[in-house]
Amino acid sequence: MEFLLNNPWFQSSGFLLASCVVALAAGYGCWQFLAVATYPRERLGDPHPFERQRREALRAGNFIYRWLEPLLDEIAGILGRRQPDAMATMRHHLTVSREKLPWRPEEFLAAKWLEGVAAGGVLFLILWLAGWGMTAVVLGVGVALIYGVLAPKTVRDRANRRLARIRTRLPFAVDLIALTMEAGGGFQECLQTAVIENGEHPLTDELAEVLRQISLGRPRQEALRALRDRLHDDDINELVFAINKGEELGTPLSTILRDQAEQMRLKRSQRGEKAAAEAQVNIVFPGMVVMIACLLVVIAPIVLPAVLSMF
Repeated sequence: MEFLLNNPWFQSSGFLLASCVVALAAGYGCWQFLAVATYPRERLGDPHPFERQRREALRAGNFIYRWLEPLLDEIAGILGRRQPDAMATMRHHLTVSREKLPWRPEEFLAAKWLEGVAAGGVLFLILWLAGWGMTAVVLGVGVALIYGVLAPKTVRDRANRRLARIRTRLPFAVDLIALTMEAGGGFQECLQTAVIENGEHPLTDELAEVLRQISLGRPRQEALRALRDRLHDDDINELVFAINKGEELGTPLSTILRDQAEQMRLKRSQRGEKAAAEAQVNIVFPGMVVMIACLLVVIAPIVLPAVLSMF
């Protein structure tokens, strides 16, 4: 190594050699990227018709998936292998939030990270051309990271809001089903009535899905278990368990529904009391800050002249 460093030819041509090595590395990286990005779409995924239809819907609805589908598949595979628990959680959030596109969780996360990189790259290029070098780097990297982190949080918040709306409306829907069953209706007809009466509400979508599965010939117990597995909510779990258990024991279904509706209302009032108690604790610090500010406004005209007169 010392001989090479002291060699005059190496000293004069070292920069050229280093540039050639960097160019070869960059060219090889670009070639690998293009090889992945241009991989034939028809060879990706399962050849099943449903899978092809799902991928066509994603290509039509998301430009990142449309242009970088092979690269997105590679990243999704890595995420699926390394973060199985996070993928299971994201799958639940995508299901509850009723995401419009048929994403798999690893595909969704990979697409959002690529969208963040694309947004950060565009911002970096604009600021760089405007002459703001360091600002371009900081904002470009920041936008990419923030976008990649906030996109899953947005889905999680949307899923929680939708689940909260379902939980709020559920006791009234259960009461309506129980009332119509006491009037002589069957479970399927009563469920149809609840779907019609709830209008455009997240609970309507879930009940309509249960009704659709029953209409297609799926047993009622399995359709209700599918509802439970989709939402993973305590109230839904208890309701489905009570209905299925009561059916096995021969208990009148209207009675079970009445009891479940009362328990849901009791839990809702308990959750409201808990939220009120937490809000009372959380508001202590802001209240102290406001009180100190008001106290300063009152005392400042008296204290400031006295303090200034001392100097």
